[in-house]
Amino acid sequence: MNEPKQTETVQVVEKVSAILSPYFIVIVGLFLADGNFLIGIALVFVGVFSLLKLSWQDVQTGVEKVKGFFAEKP
Repeated sequence: MNEPKQTETVQVVEKVSAILSPYFIVIVGLFLADGNFLIGIALVFVGVFSLLKLSWQDVQTGVEKVKGFFAEKP
């Protein structure tokens, strides 16, 4: 009888974690950027990608589109 309530609680915690964790990553990255710029900026980028639900494939596709836009057309 206790199983459905526990499952519902776990689902709520997973949803809240999925919402808050990218913000936490960005905030930690901003704090670390003072002491170690490379690690801080890397964490900020990872957090922003997570917030925007972007993947490296999406970024690569965007870069290819920009390259195609500036490529010479015969």
